[in-house]
Amino acid sequence: MHGTLRQSGKPKRKRNLSAVTSGRRLFAERISTTDSPRGRRFSDLVLRYTEDCGGDDKISEATRNLIRRIALLQCVLEDCEAAYVKTGATSLDERLEYQRLSNTQSRLMRKIGLLDVKPERRDDEDDLDPLTYMRNGGTRRSHRVRLDGD
Repeated sequence: MHGTLRQSGKPKRKRNLSAVTSGRRLFAERISTTDSPRGRRFSDLVLRYTEDCGGDDKISEATRNLIRRIALLQCVLEDCEAAYVKTGATSLDERLEYQRLSNTQSRLMRKIGLLDVKPERRDDEDDLDPLTYMRNGGTRRSHRVRLDGD
């Protein structure tokens, strides 16, 4: 065995991974995401959604792909919202496009578990009798306050 080196437990790669696959870049082409506010927002969203899904080392390539799509849709939706706030007007086509993008984003978020978090419920919420339910104004919560219109 003299003169031979033993390999460690990891097999040696025949080629290097792409910068996108290894996580060094967001895009195959060298694009700086720090040069524009929109690029920084996109990068931040990818990072945050990745963390929400368990971290970079815990997600699959397919989930990583969906996270990028969700981040893009979020940026486009935010641009639509900013345009509306500036002018206060939208066309029917703009509203329909916004709805489609929003629904697609929600569907993708649900698919990877980003919308599965539900608010905690008290164990006794379902135990309200009908009379208490009506006294609460048709809601399960008793902290509802009526505003008088003087």
